[in-house]
Amino acid sequence: MRLLIAEDDLTSRKLVKKIIGRFTDYTIVAEATNGEELIKMVMREKPDVTLVDIGLPLLNGMDAIKSCKEIIPDLHVIFITGNDEYALEAFNINAADYIIKPIQVPRLLKSLEKVKNSNVSDCNKKKDIMIKHNNSFIFIPQGEIMFIVRKERKSVIHSKKGQYETNEPLSNLEKKLDQRFLTSHRSNIINMDLLDKIDAVGHMYIACFKNYKEKAKITKSKFHFVQVYKALD
Repeated sequence: MRLLIAEDDLTSRKLVKKIIGRFTDYTIVAEATNGEELIKMVMREKPDVTLVDIGLPLLNGMDAIKSCKEIIPDLHVIFITGNDEYALEAFNINAADYIIKPIQVPRLLKSLEKVKNSNVSDCNKKKDIMIKHNNSFIFIPQGEIMFIVRKERKSVIHSKKGQYETNEPLSNLEKKLDQRFLTSHRSNIINMDLLDKIDAVGHMYIACFKNYKEKAKITKSKFHFVQVYKALD
């Protein structure tokens, strides 16, 4: 399992690395010492789990993880920090655990095992999404979906093989999709892997896809996430 450590204190970081180093199941793929590095490294490395100290400089660990989860909603996070001030927030963003320093080795290992088991379950899931279209249930490979738009109380899925309408709201569809997808606008979800170009039009950005005339919207606030994803993927 691939781990990322975000900790600005060298002594604490060495301790976590020493604990992790005892076990061959875990590999540390990156280390971050501030919140901005954390975001960039998560986008680049796409770790299975991130161990995060909340008191990071430049951007605290909680805010950095919230930014990461806008692009990777199912990112697994274990917070390791000095107090319980952010425990409720950690719960609200579905953190795997919230560990108060000093680190208790059995607690950390139990949390990692929990994430590991969760990842095994995730790997067994199919990569298609199932929707009800007219009177049929259709399976659409995620890699073929370019974008989804909410229109007149319907969600319209634009895929390489055609368009499909469903009554499911975007919020439900978003939960079924993996980390390549971004809710780029209140009425749009885009597949960032299939983006061909982005046009700036006034205060909005327009997502274009190769050999496809239909387009999607990207707000100014989400444009940054697309930039980071495409640059580091």
